[in-house]
Amino acid sequence: MDKKPAVRKMILTKLTELRNDGAFDSQSSRLVKQLIDSPEYKNSNVIGVTMSMPGELVTTPIIEDAWREGKTVVVPRTLSDWQMEFVQYDSSTVMEKSYFGADEPKGGKVYHKRDIDLIIVPGLAYTKLGNRLGFGGGYYDRYLADYEGNTISLALPPQFYKEPIWPVRDHDVTIKKIIY
Repeated sequence: MDKKPAVRKMILTKLTELRNDGAFDSQSSRLVKQLIDSPEYKNSNVIGVTMSMPGELVTTPIIEDAWREGKTVVVPRTLSDWQMEFVQYDSSTVMEKSYFGADEPKGGKVYHKRDIDLIIVPGLAYTKLGNRLGFGGGYYDRYLADYEGNTISLALPPQFYKEPIWPVRDHDVTIKKIIY
């Protein structure tokens, strides 16, 4: 039996508790500041980041900082066969809701993965060594399998573990840097 769904549910409950006790916003702001101050971010011209959904770490401050710094922001769009691509995102981008309820660009310039310097990878749980528990679709693992740029994930306290408490599979891609 796959243990991942139970771990996902437990972490989502812990994130809800963090939001309810008022620490979510301050912890999120701290992580975003660490990201923006990181050499990986500072040295990147094209940054991939998701459009956050309710309950997730808010990515708007990352996007706005990248624009202020003259960086190109690209966001994911899901495709058939559990694939995705990254599309340029700016103030004129038309967005639509995906099957999963996420905002995704409708049309726009697609960036090849070799042209993306840094991808900020979302997920539910992480370890210091870069193990990641995603949301269950495998989109990022497929995309990152042959991606050569930098990857960073931001882990709120309920999302960070010394060792994985979920099964780690061969196809699970390790994140290069975890900010926690």
